[in-house]
Amino acid sequence: MNSEHHQRQLIKKYLLGTVTNQERDEVAVWLSDSKVKKLFEEVMDEIEPQLFPEKDTDQKYLEDKLLEFKHKNHIPLKESINKRNMIWTWLPYAAALIVFVLFSLNIWMHHDNKKAPKEALALQNLTVLPGREKATLTLADGSTITLGDELNGELAKQPGVRIEKTKEGEILYLTEDEHLETKPVYNKVTTRNGGQYQITLPDGSKAWLNAASSLTYPVNFNKNERRVKMTGEVYFEVAKLKLPHQKDSIPFFVETDKQVIQVLGTQFNINAYADEPYIRTTLVEGSVRLTSSLNAVSVLLKPGQEAVLSDQFRIRSADLQQQLAWKNGEFVFKGEYLEQILKQIARWYDVKVECPARFSKIKFSGIVSRSMPFSTVISMIESTKEVKISMEGRRLIVSD
Repeated sequence: MNSEHHQRQLIKKYLLGTVTNQERDEVAVWLSDSKVKKLFEEVMDEIEPQLFPEKDTDQKYLEDKLLEFKHKNHIPLKESINKRNMIWTWLPYAAALIVFVLFSLNIWMHHDNKKAPKEALALQNLTVLPGREKATLTLADGSTITLGDELNGELAKQPGVRIEKTKEGEILYLTEDEHLETKPVYNKVTTRNGGQYQITLPDGSKAWLNAASSLTYPVNFNKNERRVKMTGEVYFEVAKLKLPHQKDSIPFFVETDKQVIQVLGTQFNINAYADEPYIRTTLVEGSVRLTSSLNAVSVLLKPGQEAVLSDQFRIRSADLQQQLAWKNGEFVFKGEYLEQILKQIARWYDVKVECPARFSKIKFSGIVSRSMPFSTVISMIESTKEVKISMEGRRLIVSD
């Protein structure tokens, strides 16, 4: 058994969203130990101001109800609720341990009593699965390759480039003739709702596509610049490249419908979904310059900052845990409106959402793994008692 100090440090990292995948798996194994579950709660109490700095402390009655719920289900769960600002946090792996029990109980109730509570309806829907690694690669000639179903190895050849897929599912562009002069040939990777994908571009840069996103790029970059186009949400790790006998790096440009980003070698995330009211660019390291396509205004971002663009740029400090949560396999909400949460859920689980306007501005905060069953996520939202959710096919309906 690992030392308590080691466990405490890893649990803290887990809750703050800074664990590696290996550490995350280690934490998941611990949850079978009742002592570790208690340790989870202790650590959560210690770092709660970091997780929820705006917590309302005048809520003894509701916290007593939460304590009763925790003891009944034997899981580490922290939730804080006030009249119109809901805060919930479910530990993802703990939730996984009780999903089967909850679903089995629901089936028993359904057969025993046809008038089962409406709150249990979400648990009956097992056809809605989390998203997974899948995408479509469109080649220059218009032909398509479904990524995720193809065998590993060589997928296609294009002038001067060989396209391969690794056993881990990553797409690689391997240059066969660096001196081959060809006209620009473009490929496009597209993910639908319920999919995500990682690709290594011909220059060695890496891109992670969230659900409902696309990335268009040349199979051979220009020697003087590298330029790609994207929609949806993409995280980039841009390779630093220099031409022989030159000091400056070859610039890397990312185009969306409202802005152009110039990069010299850095890590950043761009959220540019068409159904969102703004484009959000979050810088992890390095530096980027953003230019609005609306008015040609430019701004420079520093690490830890984000630029939000609607009609003009707004620069502010970024919450990296929240903005990069999707790439790290999590949903992280901190005082986020229900309508924004439901958009993310709809993309990842590939469902349609009907949410009356009167519910859209309810605020929630919480952390949950994107690998959790759809029913678990819905049950968490319903646990606030603020809204009820029912399913009709793949339509999620919010009501009171």
